[in-house]
Amino acid sequence: MSIKSELRAFKEITSWDEVGHHVPNHVYILNPKGHLVGYRKSGSGEYVQFENPMKRFEKTRRKFVELIPVEKYMVSK
Repeated sequence: MSIKSELRAFKEITSWDEVGHHVPNHVYILNPKGHLVGYRKSGSGEYVQFENPMKRFEKTRRKFVELIPVEKYMVSK
């Protein structure tokens, strides 16, 4: 089984209207432990991969939809 097949992609769909300024919703790539390994920037479509997973990625109070296949979202537009 490849490493990519174990990863999951999530597009954030949180409404940030109450914060009073623009907050972009990106596509996030998570490993099986729920750690953030990369993300695709909203707007530019640039994909950013981290050398080490971010273990403090929080999904609480945010809304996401899962995107399949994950490989499609791990490249820049």
